[in-house]
Amino acid sequence: MKVLAIDTSSKRCSVTILEDDNILINLYNDDEKTHSVKLMPMVDEAFNKTNLTLDDIALIACSIGPGSFTGVRIGIATVKAFADVKNIPVVGVSSLESLAYNVKNLASPSSLICSLIDAKNENVYCGLYYFQNDKCNTITMFAESLEKTIKTISEKLNEYSDGLNAFENPENINLKEVLFVGDGSKAYKDILTSTFANANFASNEDNMQSGISIGQAGLQKYQEGKYGDSSSISPIYLRKSQAERALEEKIKISPMTNEDIENITPIFKSDFDEFWNINNLKNDFANSNSRYFVAKLDDEIVGFAGILKICDEANIMNIATKVNKRHLGIGTKLLEALISSAKELKCTSITLEVNEHNIYAINLYKKFNFNRIGLRKKYYNNTDDAIIMSITF
Repeated sequence: MKVLAIDTSSKRCSVTILEDDNILINLYNDDEKTHSVKLMPMVDEAFNKTNLTLDDIALIACSIGPGSFTGVRIGIATVKAFADVKNIPVVGVSSLESLAYNVKNLASPSSLICSLIDAKNENVYCGLYYFQNDKCNTITMFAESLEKTIKTISEKLNEYSDGLNAFENPENINLKEVLFVGDGSKAYKDILTSTFANANFASNEDNMQSGISIGQAGLQKYQEGKYGDSSSISPIYLRKSQAERALEEKIKISPMTNEDIENITPIFKSDFDEFWNINNLKNDFANSNSRYFVAKLDDEIVGFAGILKICDEANIMNIATKVNKRHLGIGTKLLEALISSAKELKCTSITLEVNEHNIYAINLYKKFNFNRIGLRKKYYNNTDDAIIMSITF
């Protein structure tokens, strides 16, 4: 299986073609100001030197950030164009996870891998991972000051020092050491060394993001069924741009009313996904054990979400946003409202089902520390499996 991997999220622009685990070609350019100019010639060079074309590619993997706002968009826009023209499946890989793949062969079974990308002024993007049976497992991703990041890493080490049962770890692997990777680990090595006596650090080359790792991670995700069409990838900005933060502030979340339901009924099928049923929504809303919310942007309803309380557990019934208003942070704000409501209802956990191909939603739930606990075969339209995820308070 041939995989085209592209990474434009960092100072290095990378184009790699893999055939399964074999590297056919790996090209890169370290001038971050020329990604938009150099990317397409690099893709062309990679195809020419391997005597391949897009028609030979079975999967495209792309870095989706965090990283340079412009850089991330350059790579994703290019991949979307390729995927749409040739109908090639795509998979998005976080920059932090790709760094973990850089040191996959250096990590021991007892290693917690900490990917750090320098966000300047002692702020970092951080991802915590471990490898088990050749599979990369994500513990958490966040953006925070270095001081709070060090505290979080320490807490995770203590929390999982007796095993990773919460992460489906039948072998009960202990995490006893930290392997740091990324330019953030290089920039703040002295601070990290003084804090973690058992710290190890990647080499300078491994601290650079790589198209090879993007391809390897993408292939792993493909084998797990975590891929989709061009609409399935979107940028991950753990710290949003000023314009995006300003837009999010305009999104208002409030309890759903009967008037809200009547307002969205005429546009329900046209503006939201077709599988939602307005009658089901009305019945769920009328249930005394449910709590529903709407998201409004300039008084326009752009999303809705609800939970149903069963004993001490809350089940997320749905989180939906208007098709033309996606990737604006609406789902995030609705999920925050549901979690807050579940806590107010004294629930001890929240459970949900998500389509196995809905990578954007799965990443959103992971950001809020939801963990996979099961699978429902052919749950959606007797075709797609549903991943069951849960969070415990």
